[in-house]
Amino acid sequence: MEYQRLQDASRNEDPELKQARERFEHALESVSRVTPIARAGRLPRLFNATLRLLKLPGGPAIVHGHAGRFDQAGVFEGSDWDHPERLQPELSRGSLTGSADAVAVEALSRLRMLAIAEGTHDHPDLGAAAARDFLQRSLVVNLDLLQADTSEAGRAGKGQREAVRQLLSFELDRLGGASVVEALVAEADRILEQRPIDVSAPRQLLDHVEYLLDREDLPDSEALQRGRQLLAACRGPTRLTRAAAADCLAGFEALSEAEREKELAELGRSVMETGLVCPAHGALLSLLAESGSDRQLSLAMGLDSVGSDSLDAFNELVRALIREAVGPATAQCILGLGNLLDRGTLFFPPVPGSLWRLTRLEPLPEVSAHLREEFGHVDPPSGRSLLLAGVISVLGLPLGVSQGNNPTCQSARAISLWAQVDPGFLLELVMWAARDNEIDLHFEGDLIRSSELTEGLIEDFHTDLDTVSLVLVPHLDKIYWEMGRRIVGRGEDGHRWINPEFHGWWVNRGFATTVDYATGAVVDFAGFVRRFHAAYHPEYNDGAGLIYPQPAGIVATDPFGNYVGLHAIAIQRVEIDDEGVMRVYFYNPNNEGRQDWGGEIVTSTSGHGEMPGESSLPFDQFAARLYVFHFNERELGDPEAVPEEAVESIASAVRESWAAERAWHEVVTS
Repeated sequence: MEYQRLQDASRNEDPELKQARERFEHALESVSRVTPIARAGRLPRLFNATLRLLKLPGGPAIVHGHAGRFDQAGVFEGSDWDHPERLQPELSRGSLTGSADAVAVEALSRLRMLAIAEGTHDHPDLGAAAARDFLQRSLVVNLDLLQADTSEAGRAGKGQREAVRQLLSFELDRLGGASVVEALVAEADRILEQRPIDVSAPRQLLDHVEYLLDREDLPDSEALQRGRQLLAACRGPTRLTRAAAADCLAGFEALSEAEREKELAELGRSVMETGLVCPAHGALLSLLAESGSDRQLSLAMGLDSVGSDSLDAFNELVRALIREAVGPATAQCILGLGNLLDRGTLFFPPVPGSLWRLTRLEPLPEVSAHLREEFGHVDPPSGRSLLLAGVISVLGLPLGVSQGNNPTCQSARAISLWAQVDPGFLLELVMWAARDNEIDLHFEGDLIRSSELTEGLIEDFHTDLDTVSLVLVPHLDKIYWEMGRRIVGRGEDGHRWINPEFHGWWVNRGFATTVDYATGAVVDFAGFVRRFHAAYHPEYNDGAGLIYPQPAGIVATDPFGNYVGLHAIAIQRVEIDDEGVMRVYFYNPNNEGRQDWGGEIVTSTSGHGEMPGESSLPFDQFAARLYVFHFNERELGDPEAVPEEAVESIASAVRESWAAERAWHEVVTS
């Protein structure tokens, strides 16, 4: 029916569109008539015709009308696109911004996906709901491609970019803006509930929501209301705070005392409910640091009783931190400051003095220049303000530290753990790095200085990081690498020695691994799992909970359970959730705590008692991806008390996943 409508419409179509359509249809017919061996030679012509047609008004509709023929014609045969059920929305951007052929085949795949979603084409391995979900999630990560690209790169690839823009606009029209807004808002919420320090990703999603709201009149819904609330948190939750900073301050001064408190309470509530802060909030808090009451400061930050006590006990310091670090450009750190006070971090004896020192620190010119350049603001604050704002955020949101797109999970984890357990030491490292452009750590009695090292894991340092990570990670990475170099030849997993020295005195010295360092074989997995239960499971260790979070290593796997690599995480706690399931709550320094590791092992970040920033899994599922952990030998329960069936269930999940092709050596006991 769709094809017939296109045939009828073609009688009155634009000559250029008609010519492009005929070339596309001829190319598609040509591909469908040849053998698989000859098909490779015909596909470039089809891809070229696809792009030519897509960039014309009405072109995507024509290509979509033929979507039911693509599979039969063998367009995707032998490629990843031949299995639409395996395609991942997050990876679609690489194709849409890639080579001309990649754009074309991705476009054909998406239009086939749209036909499946609409029920006009059946696919044996993908249903309509899954196809719609793919397209919605893909639009979420690619919606900026709907905008015109005026950069040099955009102009160079103008034809491809216009084809992509027309394609995504067609998808959006067919799916409906409301459904995409729902997906955008849900994704922004899922990120924000993890309370990351860097909120650029959810802010970008909300920019797209704003674009769609301006683009069409959408029916009201719960998702739409939440989207407006999140947008208001970014722009200003009240009429006063949506004004320019100078106008906001003038308007605030003209309010009565009761009106001021109402305004400030709304700001504090907005921050705590959304995790987002508007620029005017920074301007107002700076004003209050100079002349406001403690009650006004408390309301503006949404403090709880502990936070209010912290403000009372360290009033002068808090006001100094606000004066030095908080303004319209750095307003987001208000969330960190509120959490810092609510967590009682200032009651750690080393912290107040260290923060006072940082308020007076003048970073090295090259450090300040680097921070200001990476901040990306038209008129960035001073290097000291940016550094202090970053410190406040890390201390307040220690589980919001991310490694970004760098292979530095060890360093990110160290920063997070120091912020939780040893904040005074973290602040000392920040001072050294900013003032001296070096840090030093001890390893087995020897002092290691970062300034004397050149090698590390980082080859191309991606700088989409919080300020503290920007300053510290290059130094930490080199020291971690040097520690690894010094233990070469010991024949065991180096984390046994490195983790306690790199992270701190509070790392337990008991150590267990199930991966043989030399061969990669799985060794004594049953003993490993039993020991993990005896060390961490409350039913087998007499309820001995963790005193300090502990570093651990997982085997990262893809959504199909295939081995990806080894990854550093931290076990935060082990507790029963509200549904009676024993869960491991852990910190993942990766960009995203929600991950599908295959075999129905999908990490959760909310809904199961997670604190903001934590991921969690049922105990047995977590054990099926664990390969190394530290434990307190004094608190170890009886490994033999763990039931054989529990051990075998976990072992079976491992054999079917990351250890499928590894040698497996069990220890036989008589």
